[in-house]
Amino acid sequence: MTNFILLTLLVFTQVIGDILLGFAMKKIGKVDLSNVSAFWSLITYVVTSPWIWLGIFSLIISLVLYYVAVSRLDLSFVLPILASNYIFNALLAWLILGEHISSLRWIATLIITLGVFIVTINKSHEMRKTFFSALKKYLQSGLNFLIFALLPFGLFRFKIWVFILIIVLGDGFGYLFNAKGMKQIGKVQLGSLSHMLELGKKFITNHWIILGITGQTISFFSFIYALSLADISLIRPATALTYVISLVGARFMLKEKIGFSRLVGLIIVGIGIFLIDLNK
Repeated sequence: MTNFILLTLLVFTQVIGDILLGFAMKKIGKVDLSNVSAFWSLITYVVTSPWIWLGIFSLIISLVLYYVAVSRLDLSFVLPILASNYIFNALLAWLILGEHISSLRWIATLIITLGVFIVTINKSHEMRKTFFSALKKYLQSGLNFLIFALLPFGLFRFKIWVFILIIVLGDGFGYLFNAKGMKQIGKVQLGSLSHMLELGKKFITNHWIILGITGQTISFFSFIYALSLADISLIRPATALTYVISLVGARFMLKEKIGFSRLVGLIIVGIGIFLIDLNK
């Protein structure tokens, strides 16, 4: 029950943080970074907007809850729970921000969420080696095709996809490095003041945590700017590759297994992102 509450609050605070940032950036509108005056206006707005600070506060709480979660649970268990934020983001963007979400974007969001769930679950039964090997090659070819198929559409909105890529890399490696750091620190538990101070010392001196925070800080500012270019119901689902990077990295850094089901999930995520970009 404790873990259920923890993960529920983790998803809730992340979704609320995203929606608050989306609400704030809708007030300022599209910003051209090549214009020096517009750039400084954006900086001033970000620093002084109460909605931005509320969003940051909510996301900081979400990040702390994430640290606690990955210190207790496997990364491959936490990430599929986080995938539900795509659905909640789209729903609240529609209800609160008044964003028009087309049927295609709803379908793409659902497909991406399904893909992330499949990527991050373990397949319980085994398949024959020869069949698995042949199908694996087929799926990998399909994934490569989807990646290259995305490029022409990405060029149509090049600026948006550049920032989405930065968000994906920053968050993807941020999740991975933070999880690595928390595995080294160990399970987080409340204790005496001296225990909490010792825990804090380990936290701020762990180089994996520092790398993770750096990556997610870069991702955060890129996310804010991306919200000035497009709706959050497009930006957030398009960052689903974050989970792919984290899970592939977890295979090598955290020694978690990536089975057949995860390869299927990668393809589904790719299809979802492809559909998101088709929705001009």
